[in-house]
Amino acid sequence: MMPVPSAGKFRIDVAQGLYPIVYVRGFTPTAGSREETFFDAYYGYSETSVEKRNALPPSYQEPIVFEGQLIRFLKEYSYVDAANSGLALALSNPGGNVQNPTRSMWISRFYDKDVVSGKVRNIIEHAEDLRELICERIPRELKLADVDLGPDDEDYKVIIIAHSMGGLVSRCLIQNILASKKEKADRWIHRLVTIGTPHGGIELSAVPDFLEDLVISKGNALNGAIFKRESMVKYLKLPSPAADLQKLFGTYPEGRCLCIIGSDHESYSVVRKATGSHSDGLVKQSNAYIKGAYWANVHRAHSGRRGIVNSFETYENIRRFLFGDTRVRIWLENVQLSTAPPKDNTREFYDIEFSLSVRGTGVYLHQRKQNPCENAFRSDRNDFPIQKLHLHTGFLDTRLRPSGDNFSVFLLTFKISQHQVKQGFLFETQFPERVIYSESMDIRINLAEKSKSVVEFRWLSETQDIDDPGSWQKTLLTDGVFRFPFREAKTVSGQICLQPSVWNDEAANVSGEAALID
Repeated sequence: MMPVPSAGKFRIDVAQGLYPIVYVRGFTPTAGSREETFFDAYYGYSETSVEKRNALPPSYQEPIVFEGQLIRFLKEYSYVDAANSGLALALSNPGGNVQNPTRSMWISRFYDKDVVSGKVRNIIEHAEDLRELICERIPRELKLADVDLGPDDEDYKVIIIAHSMGGLVSRCLIQNILASKKEKADRWIHRLVTIGTPHGGIELSAVPDFLEDLVISKGNALNGAIFKRESMVKYLKLPSPAADLQKLFGTYPEGRCLCIIGSDHESYSVVRKATGSHSDGLVKQSNAYIKGAYWANVHRAHSGRRGIVNSFETYENIRRFLFGDTRVRIWLENVQLSTAPPKDNTREFYDIEFSLSVRGTGVYLHQRKQNPCENAFRSDRNDFPIQKLHLHTGFLDTRLRPSGDNFSVFLLTFKISQHQVKQGFLFETQFPERVIYSESMDIRINLAEKSKSVVEFRWLSETQDIDDPGSWQKTLLTDGVFRFPFREAKTVSGQICLQPSVWNDEAANVSGEAALID
């Protein structure tokens, strides 16, 4: 017999994926920082971003202000702040403005007990707090707020957005606690977003290995041992001591995960001197993703004024992943060099750089550049021709298009640089970078009907008037893929491939593409 649903007035918008959002914060190493976190109602997620504007006078005097992702979700998606009886206020307030309590935002305040008791609990206990919040408290409070969660609460799930260690707390919940209870994590968690999370641990590359092991692992300085392999294997309940730290091992669909990776190590605190480059100042780029998940590289630091959490780039990536309706895979095919081979005793390699921006954002949502991001695709000359190089999988939301415009528009930039190093008797001589290809292209997509999908492009170096509708060129669909030949050059040739598809729950159950960052 089918259970009778509750008589609630509100239902979760399952079709659009507007589930409750749970924020899980990162690591606080000292008693002082934990106390500071305790006295912040939002555990740091209400921080904003203010930067100087790069513009002509007098506009340059006006700063660029981003109020932070938490506030933006309240503004743009009518989410409700659940703190301090927030659901009750959503239903009854002096202004008479009734809000939907299903779109609620919650903070996992797992450090509260640590501060009150004066004892730092372990990460498994923190994950248990998260389980209690997600599996017990939130559904209970939603029902009290007159929300119908469907038969057997089947409509109820949450979105987890976690920073740094918060991503490991979330994985501990998924891979350890729920798995031990024989519960499927996707029963409770709709999407998992991690931001600057050390999925592969933290490496202090500028510190000798023996000293790092002594200070962090053996001495457990600032409770940092939780980021070492031995500890992670245990609390993530991995199948063996040598198991890959960056895998979920079937406990949760990787395609439901998005990992935001930072690359601005120069803007982080003094810790960056120990962590070294190729990082966000604390977490190496190569350690900051779940294998099989989707990912985006943003040029932001682990935290601080140029922090990754409170950045506009991060928010724009997250909201398209959560609420978007179109997935776009982008890769290169058959990349061939026409440059002359190097002379004897000279080694040659190439950096392939790529960036993506979506109309209306004004920022790059994904960047793979050597300078300043230190994450270009690097290939030896002998690797050419390159048959296929996956660049990125991004997400679009057609509801964000300007009124009356059927196209979603985004900008792609490409750069290929040649580097030569001459071998000497004692020393190597590195020659200056030689840029052999540099182009930008606009692409616009209309997916109104699958059988009539339209993709058009234009090279910006050939476009005199960006408002001219005649500047766009159509491209043909072959085997479900749109292909664009490189703009003609005498140094390199190849094809840019683009595959748009529907982004929904069914698509999210299939593994994404998380490529190793060199």
